Amino acid sequence: MDFMVEMEIGVPPDLDAETLADLTRRERERAVEIFEAGDFFQQVWVVPGQRSRIMICSAADAKELHETFQSLPAFPWCRFKVSPLIGQAPGAPICPVD
Repeated sequence: MDFMVEMEIGVPPDLDAETLADLTRRERERAVEIFEAGDFFQQVWVVPGQRSRIMICSAADAKELHETFQSLPAFPWCRFKVSPLIGQAPGAPICPVD
């Protein structure tokens, strides 16, 4: 199943530079592990000027999606907006006519 995920990382502003650098390094390492493990990240866009991403992710279900994001070191400081997606043929009507 595919999901559109909007993720914003909101680390505390008083987080010291060394801790932030370590968190950033571990976050990147974990994201690479997820990417290399399969097809979870279908598309990823960076929102310029923000600590935000918009992603298309594939997971078996919402539980797998949640568990994958929960494995990220910055998860406690993230806000998510998730929308399930249903595939549709290009040009197909959004609302079928009776």
